[in-house]
Amino acid sequence: MLRGNASPDRHRATVAVVAEGIELDVERFAAGGEAICRATDGRIVFVAGAVPGDRVRAELVEEHDRWARGTLIDVISAGDDRIDAHCAVRTAGCGGCNWAEVTSAAQLTHKVAIVRDALRRTGGVDVEVLSAGSVPAVGYRSGVRVVSDANGRAAFRRARSAATVSAHGCLVAHPFLHPLLDALRCAPGTEVALRVSVSEQTSTAHSLGGADPQGLPDECRIGDRAVLHEVVDGVRLQVSAASFFQSGPAALALLAATIRDIAPEAAGADHLVDAYGGIGALSLLVAGSHTRITVVESSAAACADARANLDGRANSTVVKGEVARWRPRPDDRVDVVIADPSRTGLGRPGVAAVVAATPEVVALVGCDPVAFARDLALLAARGYRCERVAVIDLFPDTHHVECVGRLVRDGSGTLSR
Repeated sequence: MLRGNASPDRHRATVAVVAEGIELDVERFAAGGEAICRATDGRIVFVAGAVPGDRVRAELVEEHDRWARGTLIDVISAGDDRIDAHCAVRTAGCGGCNWAEVTSAAQLTHKVAIVRDALRRTGGVDVEVLSAGSVPAVGYRSGVRVVSDANGRAAFRRARSAATVSAHGCLVAHPFLHPLLDALRCAPGTEVALRVSVSEQTSTAHSLGGADPQGLPDECRIGDRAVLHEVVDGVRLQVSAASFFQSGPAALALLAATIRDIAPEAAGADHLVDAYGGIGALSLLVAGSHTRITVVESSAAACADARANLDGRANSTVVKGEVARWRPRPDDRVDVVIADPSRTGLGRPGVAAVVAATPEVVALVGCDPVAFARDLALLAARGYRCERVAVIDLFPDTHHVECVGRLVRDGSGTLSR
């Protein structure tokens, strides 16, 4: 049944077409990962699973006056960027790697285009956008979230469904995770977060509600207070099972390297604020050895990790609380702010906190291009000019993209002393 704001007359006119599906040429990707097509009546049609350059047949499942959404029926002719998914778990229906049918070489190019489009449309920002690299596409994830299937074994959700597919053989999972995925037993429907340390080959597991997981090796530490350590660029980091960590150590290393390039002033800063700082990893990886670090973070588990990771660093502080409510002391000068908010971005409250610190340089990290573009516009209105944006791929074979923007106060591109 057709839904949305289309008129009854339109419903009658399109029923026959919808029953057979309509043919569409795929133009580009949208920020959410769906492909953008153009119908003969001029409307944009979003189709998940289609790839730019394809000609596809889709069934319209949602219609509005100016746009529609379709479900892919089949690919009539494949574009140059389409491949067959190389992962058996994806082929079986796993919804995690929704770009597994896009060539590795083209994925970052499409992500850069998505960011450019979001900056222009949402932020009104005309700035240099650079492609700054990707992590390897196989085995890059040191942490995964699974759900127990009807037999209590580790599984992933199918695309747009509560149904599951076995996690056995997942190609993006680090090899150290595979024995855990195969051994895990839990009550059906239980979600479990698994993580391994690539450097020390230890592991943690904790249930996101419900009973603790079973069947795991004795050396796997279980529970939300379980801790492991990971070494990135020579820095040993404590990571609790309940704390956020990047998709893997390679992702954290690439993100930190990108921030060092975007904001080289961090290495010589007297005081650096790591907003939404988590376990303090980014500040420790980019700041100079004598830089005073303030980590602002709302998660109790991450704050505990950050305190352990900053232990011994003179005058450095961990502030537990929302960034939106944090303000520096009036006499406390801040040179550089790194802000890595959640997918919703800084928003006006987060921007107000960053601006209140009056740093000369801001390195803004975003994992949603539209929210990132909105934040750049908000910061521009408060006197911070974006000089350039770097785009990196920390989640190959998915539509997820990371942006890092360099912003300077009052047009100054250097750290004043």
